[in-house]
Amino acid sequence: MNEIQVNAIEIEDVEIEESEVLTLEETVVQVIGMDTEVTAYKIATYINGVFKILEVEKEIPTQMMYNYTRNGMIAKGKKGKASEIRYTNEEAIQFVTKYTKKFTN
Repeated sequence: MNEIQVNAIEIEDVEIEESEVLTLEETVVQVIGMDTEVTAYKIATYINGVFKILEVEKEIPTQMMYNYTRNGMIAKGKKGKASEIRYTNEEAIQFVTKYTKKFTN
């Protein structure tokens, strides 16, 4: 697990105290919170929120997550129209962690 030092940045009511050391997974959990029935759009906003907190100069378009949903790339067994597919909190945390890890190492 990587430890990441973050500055106090607010993203959708999430505030991380300055000098608090969090792992990537802990950061993702704080951004996502307890949301259930997560949409592809929300996953894109979560990823961009984590990038902002970690000061990664990248932003993904929401359309990208619609395509990932259509092709079943977010959660195994969930493939189809983004307007019909919803992800659990656990699936969202797992995917956002996996996706953002590629850009934070």
